Amino acid sequence: MATQAKRRRVAGPVGGGDADPDPVVGFLSWCRQVGLELSPKVAVSRQGTVAGYGMVARESVQPGELLFVVPRAALLSQHTCSIGGLLERERGALQSQSGWVPLLLALLHELQAPASPWSPYFALWPELGRLEHPMFWPEEERRRLLQGTGVPEAVEKDLANIRSEYYSIVLPFMEAHPDLFSPRVRSLELYRQLVAVVMAYSFQEPLEEEEDEKEPNSPLMVPAADILNHLANHNANLEYSPNCLRMVATQPIPKGHEIFNTYGQMANWQLIHMYGFVEPYPDNTDDTADIQMVTVREAALQGTKAEAERLLLYERWDFLCKLEMVGEEGAFVIGREEVLTEEELTSTLKNLPIAQSPMLYRQSKQSATYYIKKGKKKKKNPTSIILLFLLQTSQPRR
Repeated sequence: MATQAKRRRVAGPVGGGDADPDPVVGFLSWCRQVGLELSPKVAVSRQGTVAGYGMVARESVQPGELLFVVPRAALLSQHTCSIGGLLERERGALQSQSGWVPLLLALLHELQAPASPWSPYFALWPELGRLEHPMFWPEEERRRLLQGTGVPEAVEKDLANIRSEYYSIVLPFMEAHPDLFSPRVRSLELYRQLVAVVMAYSFQEPLEEEEDEKEPNSPLMVPAADILNHLANHNANLEYSPNCLRMVATQPIPKGHEIFNTYGQMANWQLIHMYGFVEPYPDNTDDTADIQMVTVREAALQGTKAEAERLLLYERWDFLCKLEMVGEEGAFVIGREEVLTEEELTSTLKNLPIAQSPMLYRQSKQSATYYIKKGKKKKKNPTSIILLFLLQTSQPRR
């Protein structure tokens, strides 16, 4: 099931054809042709990496050193693909909830195009039939292993959206252009696999500060950058500039060590959902415990005795919803050092009549045996009190 590393990569081109005995050689040759420059201090390798192909340091690297440069012409996007003009003209018809349809159509076309300039890049892609995202797990296994994480529910929404997007937008577009899309790529299963690839491998260029009101940028594929695996304690970072993208070292990297990028501040439930792996405990410093907001409401409901109390609680819950402090699908997010949704949680605990059960609160407080050091003193961690309180109040009454 979920791996501790990012993903498995396999040799050979996607979509059939003779396997390249060493796809790295072909990829590096392609890099030279398109002006993608790798530092002589780094190497693409299977040796010394956590998952299939990765990038390792041939020599010691210092913070600030340039690891590689990707010219924008080498990026694969809806604008740089060979059907970019058509996708731009049909932009209005290709709008979707995800915003990924143009890139996915670009991938569907380039994957089956015999002379696609990105073929050497595709040769380093994972085998599509062996992707490890939970959306490819049997439903029973997904629910049993990931119950309580929110991932099964997120996957169900993903699958429903993928199916709707494919049959309402993607398939009609491909059928309208049979000269550009062969019958073998008109497949819901292939589309679902490519959605997973975009989810795990694509990059989204951040907006500038003055562009905050704009729609997010469309995803794009960044050769070489997507070879790097992820760690919360990463040692490299991708920088964007008008002409190129640059991977720069952020920490000293000793010779022989793997180079890690970051996919963002990702909790393990987000990593397993989007990438099919987790970081082992306690390595992921960005990990969180997420408590569904409705769980707090149900815990409060169990403390009510009369119908008037229940009605008052629902009235206060509706008030918090109007303030956008809570929602039916929201969660309180608790990190290693603090409650990340402190304002929302504080407002909820103050407004819902949870505190009217002093015995339960006292039991929870006494049970909170986890301490954190603060200077020379030890202080009760309010996070543990909240967690234990919710656990106790959510237990069925006997």
